Amino acid sequence: MKTNKKYFAIMLVGALMLAMCLPAMAAVYDDVPDGAWYSAGAEGLFERGIMNGTGGGRFSPEDTFTRAQLAAVMYRMAGSPEVSGEDDFTDTEAGAWYSDAVVWAAKNGIVNGYGGGLFGTNDPVTQEQLAVMLWRDAGSYDAGGDTETGASDYAVKAVRWLFSEKLINEAAPSFEPREAAKRAQVADTVYRYITLKEQYADAVSGATAKTEGQGQSGTAGGKMLVVYFSRAGENYNVGRITEGNTAKLAKEIAAQTGADLFEIVPETAYPEGYDDMLAAATDERKNNARPKIKTHIDNFESYDTVFIGYPIWWGDLPMIMHTFMESYDFTGKTVVPFNTHEGSGQAGTQSVIEEKLSGAKVLRGFAMQGSAAQALKCDGTNEAVKTWLSGLGINEKPAAANAFDLKKGTVKLNSGYEMPILGLGTFALSDSEAENSTYWALKAGFRLIDTARIYGNEAAVGRGLKRAIDEGIVTREEVFITTKMWTSDFPNGDAAIDASLERLDVDYIDLMILHHSQPSNDVEAYKAMERAVEAGKLKSIGLSNYYEPDDFDRLVSGTTIKPAVLQNETHPYHQSGEMKAHIAQYGTVLESWFPLGGRGNTQTLFNDETVKSIAAAHGVSSAQVIIRWHLQAGNICIPGSSNEQHIIEDYDVWDFELTESEMARMTALEKDACFADY
Repeated sequence: MKTNKKYFAIMLVGALMLAMCLPAMAAVYDDVPDGAWYSAGAEGLFERGIMNGTGGGRFSPEDTFTRAQLAAVMYRMAGSPEVSGEDDFTDTEAGAWYSDAVVWAAKNGIVNGYGGGLFGTNDPVTQEQLAVMLWRDAGSYDAGGDTETGASDYAVKAVRWLFSEKLINEAAPSFEPREAAKRAQVADTVYRYITLKEQYADAVSGATAKTEGQGQSGTAGGKMLVVYFSRAGENYNVGRITEGNTAKLAKEIAAQTGADLFEIVPETAYPEGYDDMLAAATDERKNNARPKIKTHIDNFESYDTVFIGYPIWWGDLPMIMHTFMESYDFTGKTVVPFNTHEGSGQAGTQSVIEEKLSGAKVLRGFAMQGSAAQALKCDGTNEAVKTWLSGLGINEKPAAANAFDLKKGTVKLNSGYEMPILGLGTFALSDSEAENSTYWALKAGFRLIDTARIYGNEAAVGRGLKRAIDEGIVTREEVFITTKMWTSDFPNGDAAIDASLERLDVDYIDLMILHHSQPSNDVEAYKAMERAVEAGKLKSIGLSNYYEPDDFDRLVSGTTIKPAVLQNETHPYHQSGEMKAHIAQYGTVLESWFPLGGRGNTQTLFNDETVKSIAAAHGVSSAQVIIRWHLQAGNICIPGSSNEQHIIEDYDVWDFELTESEMARMTALEKDACFADY
């Protein structure tokens, strides 16, 4: 069964006719006559495991359908994905047959409650509610037209869409928006929706994406850029937000495609208050203004595909989007609009962009309600966005860019280099300890050594490396050396890099990291590392101790090369989930320092009952369980030790695997508790 995510409903010409020509299926219900207008839907959904009968071989076509049942049907359409957490409704029951479906539907913005915390589990779903839920699943786009539907205000566009895409059977009883939907109608409409989507997906799988109304073909590809304008502050129907709805949707798209991100920042910020903002936006529209943009894309010509994101302001494009579109040459590019809204879908902006960027190929856009966008994790997992991109023929980001290869013990960085995922950390090791530990680690099988200028042991690490090379244990090319530039060196980054090369006694460093955030001059220090990459002195560059998304983005927006690695304190009690999800959009990998808790704290983790019980089940140590958890969770892990036997043990984690249940138990240890104070 195909997983159902939010297609934005580009329907192929003649798809409906094809759907009607499908071979007849054997009857599966005693009370569904052959040739009944709803028989294909009832039997087709049964075969797909999406909608069952009422027992005893009966379908009960005239029975009403409940809101919980429709949530369950749509959840099954989506492939019954794993969900976590609970819904916010007061009348749903934890662990009930519909629980996962309601949580999934609510998190994906497909269903709302009645207000007052009520979902209405056993209430009949109305015909307009059926339309709205499918419409949201399809991306909530604006079907246009002025057809009088008799629907409630919130459902008018959904019902228009239902008719425009011929998802209502002409042979069915008349559509009455506010009356309860019967099982026959639900089956027929849902089956038509699935059939058309499947046929559309099959058509684009041959690398053809049609642009509605333009007859253009060809898939988006090459280098991609996600451009967006967004605004935080007081927001209609969402409340006061610290990150704009469109910004969150943009980051989710970037996380799934591997595209670069660019924020349109106005030279004069819009007011935080909603009414004040609306007044300013209205004045701009009346005056056909072109608000100035503070930021500029220097290499715009290098991008083949440009996603353009914006909020809908009072049913229109913000005027600053006109400024942006008039500032660059889009000729020959593929443009993909997306927006956030509070009930207006695309609000006609698709045609505005198509007309304005007539030299580009504009694919059909995607619209998401602001409340749904605010719920995004921005980690590349949202099903709605994923299916929209798949429907466009836009490939997702190659898994190899960030996938941990647990057989090889490496990860492909966004710099193109492979990095071992398990290494030796040398923090707090003396000269003699660092030299011996480096040598022992390489002898035990480690191929990643982590040091730093401030540790004072770079030279010792270099000597340990040389001993292993001289004895034929490794070659220089087989070892991945990481070091860090300390904050006091930021004003003289070029000299600091040369000094580390000299102390390590190597011709190049595999990864150099800025040791801490320091907004006063870390951008200039990072640019020094970028120059060193160009000169061949460094292969990859990254950051350490950047704990806020805004701080990370601040540096990224001021530099060119995306950080390959972010090294932060990470362990079972502090799992760095927010930052890990945030940096994924840049292809940046998380690396754990204090992976076992750090000196003085390791026993706290080792003696945790969950860790101990999992260790006992596998016949390994607590340290090995934690290290294995890091690797399976996608964290580069660098435990430190000056004890040869501990080093050997730390590397011996490749011949056992934690089960999904054990990984979930480890993940449940999250306390957001740091052991360090920086």
